[in-house]
Amino acid sequence: MASQLRVDKIVPVDGVPSGGGGGIVQIVQSVKTDTFTSSANSTWTDITGMTVSITPKFSSSKILISVIMGISNGSDELHVLRLLRGSTPIGASTGGTYNGFAIMDSEAIGGTRSRYIGHVKAEILDSPSTTSATTYKVQFWKNGGNSMHVNRRALNDASQYSSTITAYEVSA
Repeated sequence: MASQLRVDKIVPVDGVPSGGGGGIVQIVQSVKTDTFTSSANSTWTDITGMTVSITPKFSSSKILISVIMGISNGSDELHVLRLLRGSTPIGASTGGTYNGFAIMDSEAIGGTRSRYIGHVKAEILDSPSTTSATTYKVQFWKNGGNSMHVNRRALNDASQYSSTITAYEVSA
């Protein structure tokens, strides 16, 4: 017969710190292994497969969203990424024109860099204050005439990378 230990919670010897919490309640992840290419220009566009839904167990929980992506662009183009909870941008800058969590500018990396691969990692802590299903997604905005690519170089149609979006429910 196997032994089982079941508890409602474990409190450290020194007690729970003031404003305690911080434990991981659940983790949900979407892994994008296929490619995404879009020529949409000067408009915010959803990146297919870069969506994750989580149903928080507690309305006081925070949700840590981690995004890891491999993207490439054409020469002399600006690409911006942003995260949304539903239709509301979160974790975006507020002082600029494009207001995202990541930006890739081919000119900023030393001039014209056609087919540049950018590895993007972002972590944003959100407070949705709900126990309802909550969806997070990544969008991009770009200028220029070339396409934006996820998980591949601009010259290669085969998937070469994988991208992830992970939601961690963190107790308050």
